[in-house]
Amino acid sequence: MEFLEKNVATQLIERKNHTLEHVGLDGEKQTYFPARSMWLRLEQLHVTQQLAEPLDADKQPTLSTSLHGVARLDGQELSIIGDAGHAMRTVEVSFEARDVSRADRLGLRELEDELGISFADVPLGTARLGANRADAETGEPDQWWLACHIPEACIHALSKAMSDGQFGAVELGLALRHLYTAESAIADLQREPNLFLRPNKSDGAIECPEIAMGYVTHLRIDLAAAQLRTATVNGGRGDELTANPVADAVNSLALKLSALMTTVRWIGFFIGILLFLEVLERL
Repeated sequence: MEFLEKNVATQLIERKNHTLEHVGLDGEKQTYFPARSMWLRLEQLHVTQQLAEPLDADKQPTLSTSLHGVARLDGQELSIIGDAGHAMRTVEVSFEARDVSRADRLGLRELEDELGISFADVPLGTARLGANRADAETGEPDQWWLACHIPEACIHALSKAMSDGQFGAVELGLALRHLYTAESAIADLQREPNLFLRPNKSDGAIECPEIAMGYVTHLRIDLAAAQLRTATVNGGRGDELTANPVADAVNSLALKLSALMTTVRWIGFFIGILLFLEVLERL
């Protein structure tokens, strides 16, 4: 693994519409645009519970539940401006419980106006995206992380789906400030452009990039599908559907009702003939 020299700096120039112009060591310029969205799919997830200290000294500690795992970018790579050679496709993700506040709603509206998007009127949670760079002294590799806070009900829903064995897939959509792309929004609608974090604002160092902060705008949880009727092979007689007791009972009842209606029709027919013959005899 390659390690960057400590405090490597890069030159960035602020442009209009929140764009950045990066000037490389060779003088080459590259414009970066604010990323309108970021999409991920969870690949791994596990539940963690721990005792949390009470805010009030007179109260007992509470048991908090959080989720931790790995998420993969949907067709994109993530790196830092000025260091595109160290790109990642996965991030370590965590979910903790926190209710959405009025300040979050106003913040999402402000961010959407800034990015020129309109994904949601109410945020589903908050998100922070950052990177801890590789350290040659300790041998630690690059670590990209995403910390999300979502309502407690979502934490419980995900935890229950996992414990019940019904966990399918989770798709996550984010809108973040200080997240960039090297292509404008209308450059190519057929593919998702790569994403970049901004180097440190104070000194331009890429060793400590700015944390991208924003909101969860999309959270889709797909539970595992259950087949109500499955195909089986019985000897050489071909595919047969396994018996469904409720369906079989309904079909049997329908057949009996049909037979009863037919019998009633025939009885009515014979009664009509007998009445007609009785009328003829009286004449």
